[in-house]
Amino acid sequence: MGLTGGLVLAVSPFLIRWFELVTLNTKSWQIITDYGIISGTFLFGYSYFFFHSVRRLRDPEADTRFQIFNKLPNCVWVFSKEGQRLEMSNEMATAVYGSHPDTQNPDLFRSHFYDFKIVEEILSGKNCVYRNIVMIDKAYEPRYVDLFGIPFKRRREDMILVLVVDHSEVHQSLGQIQKLSDSLMLQNQQLKDFSYMNSHKIRAHVSNILGLISVEETAASGQAMEMLKIAANNLDREVQKMNRLLMEKNVNGKELEQKEQRIVFVDDDKVQHMINKRILLKVNNYLDLFFFENPYQALDWLAANPADVLLLDINMPEMDGWHFLKLMEERGIQLDVKMLTSSLDPDDMEKSRSFGQVSGFLIKPLKDENIAEFLAN
Repeated sequence: MGLTGGLVLAVSPFLIRWFELVTLNTKSWQIITDYGIISGTFLFGYSYFFFHSVRRLRDPEADTRFQIFNKLPNCVWVFSKEGQRLEMSNEMATAVYGSHPDTQNPDLFRSHFYDFKIVEEILSGKNCVYRNIVMIDKAYEPRYVDLFGIPFKRRREDMILVLVVDHSEVHQSLGQIQKLSDSLMLQNQQLKDFSYMNSHKIRAHVSNILGLISVEETAASGQAMEMLKIAANNLDREVQKMNRLLMEKNVNGKELEQKEQRIVFVDDDKVQHMINKRILLKVNNYLDLFFFENPYQALDWLAANPADVLLLDINMPEMDGWHFLKLMEERGIQLDVKMLTSSLDPDDMEKSRSFGQVSGFLIKPLKDENIAEFLAN
């Protein structure tokens, strides 16, 4: 406003004289012209310096607000409602989920969720809250979070702030406590079984045997020996029962040999990566697992690094599994390959015969028993 006013004051005498709106002598016009130029220049200069002074005062405030936003201990994203572009994300969001404003595509944010409907409702600009939902971080680990969608305006533009409160550690602790409780209950029940067998079964047969041994009557010796034999057999059966109970935990808890293996997954589905990681490490904690959503990045990695097995998805948007196998052959990458598929198609079985590296198929989602057999072989 001040800048415009100064410009008008400086120019208006010339416009009045040009259009001859007022008749004045030369000296009067000179005074009016000088006044307009001086006043306009002063107002223009004052407004200019005032504007920059205010801006300098505001910049530290904006910088302080940004530093607070960036250092928040929770993950925060800011999206524009129109176009659903990612405008900002703080350090925690980048560290945990890999989100960064350089990648403005909201599909990266969507890939962290099981249910895309949650993302659509949040990015639609509604004020919403989701409690205890699961998000998938950049390491393909589940995160148990509360999610808040908060609409606001920035310079007349509709924006959406997304805040995540992570309570995964609490959830993990509760899970560990529950496992410990279940284990203690099982052990307590086993102790009760042992106590009952000892007091009611084994001790009764031992007492019978000791009593029969003390019998000294000759007439009763034959009958006593027969009863002693029966009591000894009963005792043997009870001891065998106890041995079975003692061995039960070892038999049920028998694990595969823990071998170190390098297994590579190539699949565009982040959720599948999370599921597969948890199942494989549950069966064998010594596995080195490498996950790729982009098949071209996977090819570059395989060309430079050794691996034991490749688990390859057949249907991917950038290239299918068969084209990936052809590129492997062209680059001279030799590796045992298992194809991942949602349903076993006879055509896929036929195609696999033309690739010597393919040694079998695994049905998604992977299950404990399938993984155990796969690792054993």
